Amino acid sequence: MIDGARQYAYSAVNVALVQRNWLLGKRISEEILKGDNRAEYGAEVIVRLAQELKAAYGDGFTKTNLYNFTEFYMAFPEIFHAASGNKFDPSLIPPDFA
Repeated sequence: MIDGARQYAYSAVNVALVQRNWLLGKRISEEILKGDNRAEYGAEVIVRLAQELKAAYGDGFTKTNLYNFTEFYMAFPEIFHAASGNKFDPSLIPPDFA
């Protein structure tokens, strides 16, 4: 029972982190970069955003990670389609999480 609960908790955390990283990549790509592929502009935005997120949330938000989150979103833009065909609804994530 304890091991099963622990494994369930680990899985839930992993899913939440994947969702968070994908949503951050989506937001960076669509709202902040707005599809702008200019390397110079993107680098400035990512560096500034990494500094702000690291100050607020800790070391997990380096510029390298933000680039990875954006690449993750761009590689898998439809990742949150469930087997049933239902699309992941970001509004289900608590406001302070997304």
